[in-house]
This record gives sequence, C-alpha cells and structure tokens, in this order.
Amino acid sequence: MKILQIIQKPELRGAEIFACQLSEELIKLGHQVDVVYLFEHKNFDLSFSLSYIALGAVQEKRFFDFKAYRRLRDIIKQGKYDVVQANASDTLKYAVISKVLYGWKAPLIFRNASKMGDFMKNGLHRSLNRFFLKKCSYFISVCENCRQDLIALYKGASDRSCTITIGTYPFEEIPSLPLNSKPSEPVFINVSSFVPEKNHEFLLRLFSGYFTNHKQGYLWLVGDGKLRNNLEQLVSKLGIGERVRFWGYRKDVISIIKSSDIMLMPSRVEGLPGVILEALACGVPVIASAVGGIPEIIFNNENGYCVEKEDESVYIKHLNTLVENDALRKRLAQAGKDLIYREYLMPHIAKRFAEQYKIIVG
Repeated sequence: MKILQIIQKPELRGAEIFACQLSEELIKLGHQVDVVYLFEHKNFDLSFSLSYIALGAVQEKRFFDFKAYRRLRDIIKQGKYDVVQANASDTLKYAVISKVLYGWKAPLIFRNASKMGDFMKNGLHRSLNRFFLKKCSYFISVCENCRQDLIALYKGASDRSCTITIGTYPFEEIPSLPLNSKPSEPVFINVSSFVPEKNHEFLLRLFSGYFTNHKQGYLWLVGDGKLRNNLEQLVSKLGIGERVRFWGYRKDVISIIKSSDIMLMPSRVEGLPGVILEALACGVPVIASAVGGIPEIIFNNENGYCVEKEDESVYIKHLNTLVENDALRKRLAQAGKDLIYREYLMPHIAKRFAEQYKIIVG
C-alpha cells in the first residue's frame, strides 16, 4: 500500500514522533510511506530515514489557508495514496478542508490521540469538530477511553472506529547516564511539556511534601514550555531548588529515564502518553493519574499505581511504598517490561495498523 501520514510539525515527542516511528515500521513491512508536515519548525532534527514533504502551511491562517489546502490536494493526487492518515490536532482541519474543497478520493483516517471532549470550549467548538469528524472515513483511537469520548462527540464513529495504542521499543542498547550523574538518593522523573494539562504545580507541591517528611529524593523535569518561569519561581518559593532539576528538551530522554527510579505523571488530561510506555520498557514503575488511557496500561500493584483523585497524600503514600520496598519496586518494574514486550512493541503495533488499513481500503 501507499500511505500518506500528515503531522503538524517535526517534534521530538508526542503524536508526531509516533507517526514517524509507525511510518518506519510500515516501510519495513513493505509499504510505501510519505510524511507531510504542516508547519515549519526551527528544531527540525528528527533521526528518521523518511520521505518528508513540507506543506508550507501557516498556523495562524489554518481556517483559510487555501494555498496549503491546494498543495495538499496536489500531493495526494500526484502520490495516488491508498490511505491518508491525519495525526491529531490541526492535521484534521487541513485534511478535511482540502478534501471538501477539492474532492480527492483517498480514504481519510483520523488518528485520535487524546480525549477531544476535554478541549471543547463551547457548543460552536463542538459543532465545528463534529463537522470535521463527519468527513473522515475511519477513526483509530489511542485508547478505548478516547474512542468512547470520540463517539460521544460524533456518534457516527461508533461503527467506523477501533482502538490501536501507540507502541515503543525495548531500548536495551541505550545506556543509562554515567554513574556520577545519578544521585545516591531516589530520583523521581516527569517527562512532559510545561503546560497546564500536565499539572506540574501539583507535582512540585507533592514532591515538596515528600521531601519535607523524608529529607531525601530528587525530582527531574524533562521538557520545557510556557510555564517554565512560573515553575522555577514555585521551586524557589518551596525551598527545593537544590532538589529539582530542569533538564529542558533532550534527545537522550531514554538514558535519563533509565537513571531514575520512579516516574510521576499527575496529568489532568491525557490520551495515552508514550513516555509511560517508555518508562515501563526501561524498567521504571509509574505512578500516574487515572485519566485518558493510563488506567488501560497501569495497574495498581502490578506495574505501578493509578491515582483516581488529585490527592497529594495518595501519591506520597505510593512513593513511600516503592522507595522503601526494593523487592516490590523490582517486581513492578519487571512486570512493566513484560507487558511492553508482550503487547506494545512498535513492530506489533505497526502490523495492527497495516491490517486495519487493508480492511478500510478493501
């Protein structure tokens, strides 16, 4: 098959990186895959041997970017693709508007990577997104929770959708950081952009509460974003500046995760964060909020803990359990690795996508 993947912009994390990983695996299976990215990006340095096509879209004009809509039509018609997949966010808008205006025939699949309902601002916003969804041929959701949320928004997705999760890799060949880079005390890690949905202020306060009681531990924050200054000020206010490290955006995220002991993800909104799969693959147990698809992969006392409410004391309780019980932490870490190897390795996930594409085209 000939497949076109549409991503928003070249990124180091998130839906874009998964689409590129998926494309590489599909090529290994014998398919031809091109990747269109909508917007230019100053940090375009992805280590993928893929055929990239720059659309030259302008994000501020995404509802009337007619030059980009026409270029997308030309790309799809000239490429004679069997399947076009829009991967989250603005890719849905561009693909649908181009298809409506210019009538290209390839099936349009929307990969739903989050709970769309969590981002609906008002009735007009819901109606607009419902219009976009109606123009899609099929929907592939990152988790069942997200699929059900999509159906609640657009009931027509009920019999034209399935759930195929993201995948990850074993990372056996990637070393952890040098020993002199890792503290002797427990290291807790969070990998995410500094945006309100990721709930970093709560994370800092719960870590401060843990450190106040136990006088040990470090918190590593990998990522960056618009809230960084606010978070740095909160760290100073809480008096934990020597215990919190801001790593910024990194290309060696796996090495950093491997050098940590526990992953903390108290997000308010999620689809299925790839970093959780990466942590499990690295043998790092996870304590996370029970949102999105997280409860579909993190099981209490098996490979980590899911916390139902934003309760600092519950997070600290689970931290205590894992820090103080080395045997339990190792058991959970091994169970997480086993789960990844059994169900979530990228070659297996890519085969599921390829099989679903064949059904849609057929």
